[in-house]
Amino acid sequence: MRCKTLSSETIYEDPWTRVVRDEVRWDNGHQGTYSVVIKPPGVSVIAVTSTGSVILTREFRYALGAYSLEAVSGAIEPGEEPVDAAHRELVEEIGFKAETMTPLGLVHPFTAGVSSPSHLFLAEGLSPTATNPDPGEVIEPVEMSLSDAVAEVVAARIVHGPTCVALLLAERHLAAR
Repeated sequence: MRCKTLSSETIYEDPWTRVVRDEVRWDNGHQGTYSVVIKPPGVSVIAVTSTGSVILTREFRYALGAYSLEAVSGAIEPGEEPVDAAHRELVEEIGFKAETMTPLGLVHPFTAGVSSPSHLFLAEGLSPTATNPDPGEVIEPVEMSLSDAVAEVVAARIVHGPTCVALLLAERHLAAR
């Protein structure tokens, strides 16, 4: 069943987040109010070394109040292609360039009330370069085997949704070779 938006109002906006309140009517005639948090689309990149290990990031996440182990991740800038954002984030966060950047898919981690699509990539053929971190980001690169990273997902110790999906897709993609 689908719905029609009768009205839409932005109730909050900053450079990273917009919140809208919509009045809607469903196909069955029911009317209601829905609020949606809109975040810019992003990328999550599984960086694989020449030895087959992965480089993730450990970063304090304010919303969690804790550190999180994640794929290299970040927002896509306006007008930027997802693959270009993936390359940029790889340099910014862990100081590597990738020879190949393979798309793994697209996920929508919060389908009920947040619009925040994330493009997933597998980065290979890594070569070191200088990092270019965003101000305010303190990121610790963490290298581990892909199987250990997947085990962390299964044990619910990696909880960042796009990272979980990207690791599972990367494992399947690499195993199919």
